[in-house]
Amino acid sequence: MPEELGLSPVHRIIETYSRAVEALGLGVPPLFIERWAVAVHQALSSRAREFHTHQHVLELVRDADAIETLAALYHDIVYVQVDLDVPTHYAELLRPLVARDTSEHGWKLLPHCGTDPTAKDVLEVFGCTPGQVLTPFSGLNELASGLVAAKELEGVLTREQILAVVACIEASIPFRDGEAVALRDRLTTLGIRPEDIGVMVRRATRLSNNDVGNFADPDPARFLDNTWKLLPETNPSLHTPTTYSIRDYRVALMKMEGFLSKLPAERVFHTWGGEPSPEEHSKRIAAAANNIQLAVRYMRCKLYSSSVIEALASESGGDGPLPYFIGGNAETPGANMKRIEQFMPTPVVEREDLVDPILRQLLQGGRATNSSFDISPSPLADYLYVALGEARLMKGLQEARTMWDATISPRMFLSLQPREPMLIIAKATGEMAPTRAGALAELMKLL
Repeated sequence: MPEELGLSPVHRIIETYSRAVEALGLGVPPLFIERWAVAVHQALSSRAREFHTHQHVLELVRDADAIETLAALYHDIVYVQVDLDVPTHYAELLRPLVARDTSEHGWKLLPHCGTDPTAKDVLEVFGCTPGQVLTPFSGLNELASGLVAAKELEGVLTREQILAVVACIEASIPFRDGEAVALRDRLTTLGIRPEDIGVMVRRATRLSNNDVGNFADPDPARFLDNTWKLLPETNPSLHTPTTYSIRDYRVALMKMEGFLSKLPAERVFHTWGGEPSPEEHSKRIAAAANNIQLAVRYMRCKLYSSSVIEALASESGGDGPLPYFIGGNAETPGANMKRIEQFMPTPVVEREDLVDPILRQLLQGGRATNSSFDISPSPLADYLYVALGEARLMKGLQEARTMWDATISPRMFLSLQPREPMLIIAKATGEMAPTRAGALAELMKLL
């Protein structure tokens, strides 16, 4: 093959799967590998996925051994809150093992999990029992993915190899304390030799850390880029980028800001048995702490600016599609699309002590790439950040929170904000949404 020709994602997934099987000396016919790998690719190619895609998986398998590679291929195969169901190819395999539990909005582990030896092993690794109800936020996706991997590979891998794959998938449940010790103890009860357990847990720790490796990215713009890819996966309203409302956007940001603001960096990365080295572990924790705090401040700037638009919309006729008020993503790169910042002055920093140049660069220069529902720069948030300074903007956000919970009205919220920036944004909003221009002009006379 000519060197300049690349491989499509499905070629790369099949090639990756083939290398792992070959390294284990399993002697599996090529068409079996193709069938399994194509199913993996199809599951990872769901249109609703933006972060948990084949690209994420292929990044995880760099320098991975064969067991870790198989675990990486399968670890996100089930993602019910994004795909809205189990991938079609795996539905028949999982039907005897898990089923929707409508009374609790989760999925129940069926009795067959306790009688099927392979499924029983998987539940033991995860510390689960038949009859238990799981949700996507209590390990459902990882457990179902582990069941898929184990059942698909039983009869091909040994029991110990299957347990090693499943241990890696279990460790990919993020943001927990003491997970390595608990995993070691559960593997011990399964009769695995201590020396093999050490290898399994170190491998699982490595995959777990690599799975959230973007938290230690030295470039905050790239970290935010991945964070933005997660937003539509957990907020289905953002799947329609031309119609989601101002409130939809604000709620999506609010949930992510709330989560990150309460996330200790020490729960992101883990260490076990020298994996990774103490120096590397400390470096990752420090980088994660920096990225998290910067991301939270960035999101709060975005939340404040969207709250100003939300208040203006509410007082001029009600909520509506956010792109109608601020402009949308250009479908064609380089296309000149009408946007709110075109009707606002260019922000100029007059007091350097009121703004952080790193945060300003993220707002002005943007994340690494545009997302499916949002442009990379944040011109409205940047204008307000410069006009108000960070301290006053954060005070405004606290006032916005009282508007979100209806303690104060949108009009009261606007009246509490510095008047000149509100007048400028209201006028620009009227240019964007001409059906609201009259009401916005009258509103600003009253404030």
